Amino acid sequence: MPETITMPKFYSNHEIAEMFGCTPEYIRKLKSTKKDELAGLWKNDGGDNETYWNEEGLNKLSELISTDKAKEFRAGQLARRTQEASAVDRAELYQNEVDENSTRTGKETASYKTGEGRYANLHTQFGVAIADRVGDEAFFEKVDEVVVSELLKKMNLGTINVETFFGKS
Repeated sequence: MPETITMPKFYSNHEIAEMFGCTPEYIRKLKSTKKDELAGLWKNDGGDNETYWNEEGLNKLSELISTDKAKEFRAGQLARRTQEASAVDRAELYQNEVDENSTRTGKETASYKTGEGRYANLHTQFGVAIADRVGDEAFFEKVDEVVVSELLKKMNLGTINVETFFGKS
């Protein structure tokens, strides 16, 4: 089976400026004003004294540039990373189902185990809160008022004072 070798891609200031809708000079300015944030994310190659940015540098520059094209790039990157993470989780869960010797339970993903953590009892907390509100006597009065009001509207009798049905004046 042939081995696949992936070479890292580098981007020039000009390429990044075109991608993000700004000027190469602006990229150079960011490189000098944000030295600490951009350290190790670029290199100078060849005799042309051009700066070339690695993939991580490209992503960091997209965060620092506020053009519409940079915002679109960030949104696309987020969507891609989300899809990749989801695909990895699905593949791991599928492998658990296929692999009889797996130590995984099928109830977990690579990043989160169900039934654990700070949100483990959230469904119970929501249920109790809803039941407390529904169990309140004033809640039933309001529901009754809405039901009667909607029925009167459907019968084209919406001008009747609904509160008189409930002993209120």
